[in-house]
Amino acid sequence: MILSMPEQTWLFLTTVCMGALIGLFYDIFRVFRKTAPHSGVAVQLEDLFFWIIVTALVFYFMLHRNYGEIRLHSMSGLAIGVVLYFATISQWVLKVAVSIVNFFKRVLITTLRIILLPFRLILSWLEPPIMAILRAIRKRLRGVGVYGKIKLRKSTRNWSIMRKKV
Repeated sequence: MILSMPEQTWLFLTTVCMGALIGLFYDIFRVFRKTAPHSGVAVQLEDLFFWIIVTALVFYFMLHRNYGEIRLHSMSGLAIGVVLYFATISQWVLKVAVSIVNFFKRVLITTLRIILLPFRLILSWLEPPIMAILRAIRKRLRGVGVYGKIKLRKSTRNWSIMRKKV
């Protein structure tokens, strides 16, 4: 379908905005990586997930806004949007988002510590008697284990003797 010049300009500007949104979406993944350390396999899976979502969004956008045609100014608009985003505001967005996530992490950890404090106190009071009981049980069971091994050896020896007699 033939687009008029204003429509092409509007399409170019919207693809630039979409490219910036793709950059912002990638920054969300970067914030997650900086605040929660994970393995290389997890990073690869995140990247795969990112590219699947971005590809689907760009396909949907091109299908509905560009009538399914891949045009040079649309692809260059996406690239320019991503480059402009990363060159201008990505650093600040990343710093602010990481600090906000770290703040909420600290608040959550502090809240959990406050909530779990009574349980930790009860556990600290109960720990010495529980440990004494467990030591006594372990001491008793240690002898049972040795006795069980001796009995097992005798029974296997007796079984082998009985097999030879038969």
